[in-house]
Amino acid sequence: MTSAAMAMRRVEIRPPSARAELANVVRFSMVIVIGVWMVLAADSATFGGKPATTRHLLPFQTLIQNRPPLEQRMFRAFQEGLLEAEARRSADGRWPDAAALAAEGIPPFAIDPTDKAGPYDWRLIVNGAIVNYIGRPRVPGAPAWLLLVQEPEPGAPPDQAREDEEHHRLLNGDMLHVSTWVRADAPAPQGTIRAPQAEGWTQLYAVGPR
Repeated sequence: MTSAAMAMRRVEIRPPSARAELANVVRFSMVIVIGVWMVLAADSATFGGKPATTRHLLPFQTLIQNRPPLEQRMFRAFQEGLLEAEARRSADGRWPDAAALAAEGIPPFAIDPTDKAGPYDWRLIVNGAIVNYIGRPRVPGAPAWLLLVQEPEPGAPPDQAREDEEHHRLLNGDMLHVSTWVRADAPAPQGTIRAPQAEGWTQLYAVGPR
C-alpha cells in the first residue's frame, strides 16, 4: 500500500442551514398530518358508523373517494405540492412560484408524462391574504384545479382552530385555511378566486368537515 493511499483524508461536514432545517421540520409534521387524513379517507365508509358521503357536506362539497381515479391521483399530488409550498412559506416568508416548484420536480406542478390527464399550466396569484394556485389543463376535457389558501388578516386575533384537513399551522403560529377545488371547463381566471363555490367549483375532501 502506498503512502498516498494511507494518507488521512480530511472531510468537512457542515450542518444544514437554519432555513433548510426549518423546512424539513415543516415537511415532517405535515407528512404526518396528511398521512392521517389519507388513512381516515380510506376508512371513511365505516368511520363513525355512518357513510361518510352523508355527513356534513354542502352541495358544492364531495369526498375525493367519490371522484374518478384521475382526480384522486391529482388530489394526492396536490397534497404533496401543498406540503412543499407551506415548507417554503415557513422558511422564506413567501409563497413559491409554480414555475419554481415545477423546476424542482414537485407534483403536481412538474409535468408527469404518465398522467393521462395531460400537462397543466400552473399559476400563482397572491392578493393580500388570499393565495391561489390555479392549474389549467392543456388537454381538452380535463378539469381545472385550484388550491385556495387564506392567511390570517393583519391584526387579526390568533386562530385557535385545531389543525385538520382545512387548517394548517405554520411554524410562526399563523393558521392557514386551505381547500382544494376542481371544475370542468373552467374559464381562464381574471383575478383572485375568493369564493370558488360561487363560480361553479367543487371542493374536495379526503375525510370531510367535522
